[in-house]
Amino acid sequence: MKAQLSDEKLYNELMESAKRVGIIAEQEAVEADDNATVSQNVADAIVEGGLNRLIMPKEYGFPQIDFNTFADIVRTVGYHNLSAAWLTYFYALHNSWVAFLPKHRMDEIYDDGGLLADIFAPMGKVEKVEGGFILNGRWNFVSGVNYSEWISVGATYYAEGAEVPDRIGLCMRVSDLEVIENWDSLGLRGSGSNSVAAKDLFVPDDMVISFNEMMMNRKPYKPQIDEDYLYYNVSFFPAFYVGFPAMAIGAAERAIEEFIARTKKRQRFDGTNEGESPKSQRVAAEMTLKLKSAKGLMKEYIEMLESDQGQYDPAEYNGIRVHIIKNCLDIANRAVATLGASALAKGQPLEMILRDLMAISTHVTSLYEDGIDNYGKSLFGVQSMAMG
Repeated sequence: MKAQLSDEKLYNELMESAKRVGIIAEQEAVEADDNATVSQNVADAIVEGGLNRLIMPKEYGFPQIDFNTFADIVRTVGYHNLSAAWLTYFYALHNSWVAFLPKHRMDEIYDDGGLLADIFAPMGKVEKVEGGFILNGRWNFVSGVNYSEWISVGATYYAEGAEVPDRIGLCMRVSDLEVIENWDSLGLRGSGSNSVAAKDLFVPDDMVISFNEMMMNRKPYKPQIDEDYLYYNVSFFPAFYVGFPAMAIGAAERAIEEFIARTKKRQRFDGTNEGESPKSQRVAAEMTLKLKSAKGLMKEYIEMLESDQGQYDPAEYNGIRVHIIKNCLDIANRAVATLGASALAKGQPLEMILRDLMAISTHVTSLYEDGIDNYGKSLFGVQSMAMG
């Protein structure tokens, strides 16, 4: 089991940095919605708080955190703004795949200090050539690419003589690609999840990671990495996805607080105060219990990650994660549906939370029907497609 962060002062500093990012993003939320991206102010706050550099090996000079601390950072930002939480999570998380590159490439990317994006959907087409690959393709939903210096994109590679194809990530500077500003979504509008395209781009072998090897080795396998590193000997993809339910919980906490505060001020046409109504009191109780259930499952998810030596089916992680996110979406939907049309005003916290949680629930790793189907199969010993 990985050690827990024992430095209370550091923990509090990280939470203050997360809160600052969230507050800035909340203040600018309507503008970010209109612009389909958070502002440079939010990106700067993430960098100034050091939140983007936490998932690095200790030799690069940054503290080693645990999964509870990582989840708490993302949850804290998510309480204020989910687009900012999404980017805070990803800008930190994406350093984890850099640790699977050779040491000289790690030095190049980490020492550069730029933010990182990725899109691992295997949409790229690659041709093996001497010393690397020729890459072509277009990838959608590249969150945070507007402020990123580095990126990794996914492709499928059929090596000569291999029985199964390998999913690979090819790493490069964002400036090597064409960025297509086409993000126009219902929710998570501030994530700036634009598209990118590559045309006949050469990517050297030492800038390519193998997802098959990452899953098999469970730890960075090319350089020597200290065992304190967060992504050392873990089930990589369940650990990679830990932020999605964490940010959803932060938003659900805020949704309940907003519901109770608005309900206390709500006057019905007959002059009664809705805060005194058993109907709304019951709704608040049921939502709070859903939140407690989500938090309990989040705790179990992290405990599984920290003790995982390969004994857990990836589908179990998948099932827990999608159930947490559905609970949180249900909370926001119930709050809005109970408060009525006034909760739909554009730019109000509940309206934005509901849209953003809907967007999180549509991410390929968060689809409820897929996740529950995968988990159900695993309970009967049937293999599923779940990676984590």
